[in-house]
Amino acid sequence: MFKRRLGFFVFLFPLFLFSQGNIKNNIDWITLKKAEKYSNKYNKNILIYFYKPNCEYCDKMMKNTLTNKEIISLVNGNFFPVKINGYTKDTIKFNSKTYTNQQPIDHGYSFRHDLFFELGRTKNSITAPTIVILNNNYEILKLFPGFQPKELLSRNIKKILN
Repeated sequence: MFKRRLGFFVFLFPLFLFSQGNIKNNIDWITLKKAEKYSNKYNKNILIYFYKPNCEYCDKMMKNTLTNKEIISLVNGNFFPVKINGYTKDTIKFNSKTYTNQQPIDHGYSFRHDLFFELGRTKNSITAPTIVILNNNYEILKLFPGFQPKELLSRNIKKILN
């Protein structure tokens, strides 16, 4: 009898474990280039998460907010999510424009990127982290500057979707 129960458990446990496959454990980040292409094709909004390396609140948002199952479901299901270092020295092409980091590369200090400044600016300044929601015409629908707790971000995303 014990062997039968054990065999039954051994058989059902893997089925239960792998049946949870539809639940995502992380946001499916894609490149801005892909988001630009897919946004037009599928008429879906873009969510851009701008962060700064070694930023306490950026790390906290990645760890606590953007790993929440509800947030993951909302973001993956309704947006093309893009994660961008707002201080990168890479040249970024978006919406037929070229954006750069104006700080000289040999200087060593990473100045903010022009794309971050253009999309993430509030009152002529920027804050890291910042989430920007763009429609498929690349117009800003909503800007969420600063750290967003999961409850607040969830509520704000739901407002956009309604």
